[in-house]
Amino acid sequence: MNLIRNEKGLTLIEILVSITILSIIFLSIMRFFPQMGLMNKQNQDKTQAISTAKQVLVQWKNDSRVKNFFVTPTKSVISEYDRLDGDYYIFKPNGGLVNIKIKKTPSNSSRFTNSNLIIVQILNNNGKVVSETFGYINR
Repeated sequence: MNLIRNEKGLTLIEILVSITILSIIFLSIMRFFPQMGLMNKQNQDKTQAISTAKQVLVQWKNDSRVKNFFVTPTKSVISEYDRLDGDYYIFKPNGGLVNIKIKKTPSNSSRFTNSNLIIVQILNNNGKVVSETFGYINR
């Protein structure tokens, strides 16, 4: 029976070099985890903002105060009314984290005759737009 008698092993230097190389690889991979967590948080916030924007849009499209506002555009009709900015009425409900813009003049498109464009913007705490959606309100 012929046994292999190779008693060569790993030296301490070889072990230290391999641990160093593995540490460098491990640290470079670990750098991505906080970034992935941040991206997940941003995506979650964006998804929530899209859902909120759609809910606000549906709520304002079905609100009878909006139709009355076109007859008398004052703060007494809709308390969230902020100002007239160019061709848009600006509303700031929910403490300013939502911007609602309603076009002053109805659309001339044959598809949306006598309908006003409404834009809903959801803002973050820094005032940056996170999500935006639009629709039309029939007068």
